[in-house]
Amino acid sequence: MKLKLGYLVLLLLMAFITVPLASLFFASDILGSQTNQESSLAFWNDAYLRRVIYFSLLQGTLSTVLSVGIGLFVARAFARYGDFPFRSVILSLFGLPLVVPAIVAVLGIVSVYGSQGWLPLGSDLYGLTGILLAHLFFNLPLAVRLLLPTWNNVPQQHWRISSQLGMNNWQQWKHIEWPALRESLPSVAVLIFMLCLTSFAVVLTLGGGPKSTTLEVAIYQSLRFDFDPEQAVVLALLQLALSITIALIASRFSHLPDVEPNLNIRSSIIPTSNKMISFMFIASAVIFVGTPLLSMIIDAARGPVIEVLNDASLWRAAGFSILIGLCAATIAVTLGWFLLSASAHKAYTGNIRMAQFLELSGSVVYVVPPLVIGTGLFILLSKLVNVFEWAILIVILINGIMGLPFVIRTLGPAMRQHTQRYQCLCESLELSGWQRFKQIDLPLLRKPLGLSAALVTALAMGDLGVIALFGSPETATLPLLLYQRLGAYQIPQAAVIAVFLLASCLLSFWLIERGIGGKSSDEKESA
Repeated sequence: MKLKLGYLVLLLLMAFITVPLASLFFASDILGSQTNQESSLAFWNDAYLRRVIYFSLLQGTLSTVLSVGIGLFVARAFARYGDFPFRSVILSLFGLPLVVPAIVAVLGIVSVYGSQGWLPLGSDLYGLTGILLAHLFFNLPLAVRLLLPTWNNVPQQHWRISSQLGMNNWQQWKHIEWPALRESLPSVAVLIFMLCLTSFAVVLTLGGGPKSTTLEVAIYQSLRFDFDPEQAVVLALLQLALSITIALIASRFSHLPDVEPNLNIRSSIIPTSNKMISFMFIASAVIFVGTPLLSMIIDAARGPVIEVLNDASLWRAAGFSILIGLCAATIAVTLGWFLLSASAHKAYTGNIRMAQFLELSGSVVYVVPPLVIGTGLFILLSKLVNVFEWAILIVILINGIMGLPFVIRTLGPAMRQHTQRYQCLCESLELSGWQRFKQIDLPLLRKPLGLSAALVTALAMGDLGVIALFGSPETATLPLLLYQRLGAYQIPQAAVIAVFLLASCLLSFWLIERGIGGKSSDEKESA
C-alpha cells in the first residue's frame, strides 16, 4: 500500500509539472506556422527581453556575492567569538527571515531607507539598491546559519595543533578554515542565487520600473497589465530554462545544506581572537537585520491601528491567508508522508537507487518557479473557466505542491531512520495502516512532522507571487492586501497590516509546531 501511494504521488507531481508546461509550449506555438516563428524570433531579438535577462542575472549575482561574502565574515566572527553575549538569541533572530513574508520585509526596508526613514535613500531605494538591500536582509542570515556549522565540523585536534605550532589568524584561515569552507561555499552560493533569481515580491515592490524588472515580474506584468499571453509564455519558458540550468549546476555539489528555521549550532573550542573586530561584524549584522523589523513595528504602533483592525477587508484577507496556509500544509505533509514512506520502505529493502529517486522527485518541483506553474495554469484554465473565481483553490494547490521540498528536507531523514529501526518490529506485531501511524509513527515523528507543517503554513500565508497572479480584491490575502496598500501609498495602514501579517505567520508557526510536535525535551524536564 505504501508503494502504491508513493507512486500515485509521483504521478501527481509529474502531472503538476508537465501539464502546465505543456500548455506553455502549445500556447507558444513553437512548431507553428512560419509567421508565428518569425514573430517569436522578433520577440527573442527584442531589447526589452535582453534587458530583463541581464538585470535578472545581475541582481542575482550581486545579491549572492554580497550575502555570501558578508555572511562569511559574520559567520567567522560568531565562530571565533564563542562567548558573545546573547549568542543563541541572535542566531534565533537570524532564523526569522526564513518565515518572515517577503512583502513584510520589504515594508521594513522602506521604513528604514525610504524618504521618511531613519537612513533615507530617497528615490535611490527603488531600483537595484533597494533590491540588493532586501535580498541582503533575507540571505545574509541564511548564509550565516548555513556556513557557521562548517567551523563546528573541523576536528578539534586541528585547532590544538595550530595553537601548538603558534599559527596566527591568517595561517589558521589558510590551512584550516578555508579548506573546510571550500566544500560548502559553492552550494550555499548556488542556493542563494536561485532564491534571488526567482524573487518576486522584492522586485515587484522595490524594482521601481522597467529598468529593474526580472523575469518573474515580467511574467506577472505580461498577464495582468499588458494582457499579452504570448510574451508571458516565452518569458516563462526562459525562466524555466534558467532555473533548470542552475539546478544542473547545483547537482554537481552533492552536499546541498539543509535549511531549517531552528538549526541547532553548538559551540566549539575554536581559538578566540580579535574580539573587537568580531564584535563589530556581529553587531553590524544584528543592526542591519533587526532595524527594519523594529522600525516597522514602531511605525505600526504609531499608525491607525484601530482603523485597520476595524476594516472588514483585513479579517477577510486573514481568513483567506489562514485557509491557504493550513490547506497547503495539509497537502504538502500528506503527499510528503506518502512519498517518504515509499522511499523509506525501498531503502529498507535495499533498493537504494529507487529510494533516492522517489525522494528526489519530491524536491524537483522546486526547480520549476511557482510563477511558471501559475502561468501555465493561467493559460490552460483561462480557456475553460474564470480563473479569478477559482483563485483560492489554485493558490492552495500550487503552494501545497511547492511546499513539498521543505517537507522532504525536514521529515525525510527522520522517516528513513525511523523505518530502519521499527519496520521489523511493526512486521512482527502485524501493525500497519492507521494502527501503526497512531501507535508507532506519530509519537516518534511528531516533532519533524510539526516543523514541516508549521514551515509550509507560514510560507504559504506569506506568499505573494501566486495570489498576485490569480487574486482579486474579493479574494485578497494579507500579502496581497499589503501590496495594494503600498501601491496606494497608504504607508501607515500598510505598516499595521505588515505587523499583523508577521504576527499571524509567527503565531501560526508556533501553534502548529507546538500543537503537532509537542514540547521539547528541555521543556518537559523543566515541567
